[in-house]
Amino acid sequence: MDTTTQVQLTAIELRQMEVDSYTKNIEIYQTILSTLDGNWDADLIQFKGQAGHDAVQNCPLDRVERLSELQQFENLNNLIKTEMFERAKSKSILVALKTLEK
Repeated sequence: MDTTTQVQLTAIELRQMEVDSYTKNIEIYQTILSTLDGNWDADLIQFKGQAGHDAVQNCPLDRVERLSELQQFENLNNLIKTEMFERAKSKSILVALKTLEK
């Protein structure tokens, strides 16, 4: 006999979990971002916008770790923007679901 109970979440509960997940991701990314210095050094600015592997191939060995930090800073900035965009969409859907439920 199966004694496990399956819990069915509503569409509203699932969407709220999605919104909360985006919010948590934003908080985590912002926390990491606060530990990084994103001010591009003059000798590394030439690598800004280049793909990680391409930039590393042309970067002096003693500057690779700093370049990695700068690229991580840029990546996190972009991730935060993406998470905010997706959260806004999810919030809109959540509002619509709540409106339809009434």
